[in-house]
Amino acid sequence: MMKHCLLLLILVLTTTLGTGQTPQMETVQVAKIETNYDSNKDRTTVSLAPVKISGEKDKYHSLHMAPSFSFPGHQPERPAIIDFELQTIVKARFLDSDLYVVFIVDGETIFLSSNRRGIPRPVPGRRWVGERLVFRMPYETFLKITKAKKFEIRFDGISFPVGEKQLQALRELVPEDQQPRGSLSLNSRCWTMN
Repeated sequence: MMKHCLLLLILVLTTTLGTGQTPQMETVQVAKIETNYDSNKDRTTVSLAPVKISGEKDKYHSLHMAPSFSFPGHQPERPAIIDFELQTIVKARFLDSDLYVVFIVDGETIFLSSNRRGIPRPVPGRRWVGERLVFRMPYETFLKITKAKKFEIRFDGISFPVGEKQLQALRELVPEDQQPRGSLSLNSRCWTMN
């Protein structure tokens, strides 16, 4: 048995190394939702841990999304605004000051203003730069995204399609009674507070 496993491992490694390809790994896991209460501000923040949308593409090394929202006290409330955060690593030393980002939801182009912040050298040993963009997204727009059949994010013409597993992670931030029909909700963890 051990001999067969070792042979299989060698076969897989030589196949991928011989062709110069790396084995593809699944990059999306179950949505991890974090709920934090700040007693000083009497405010609860609910956030989705960063979910990978894309790896290497054009000048981008990676793209992640991490939406969040907050409400006063402990009692969950429907948010008016979602802080839709995008995290990028750009294979360059400087960021483009005129970056134009749009969300395309079932063919409809949505532009939202954002706050941007650079992150110097996010990858050790590389002279690349990271960036955090936070879009103040109306809750209705966020709901439209969770119900979409097709969702993509476009950075200056470079399109990043958001897959079904990533969309499902976004749906986890939506209460069950507002989720699109046919979605597979694990549960609405963010709406049941301890």
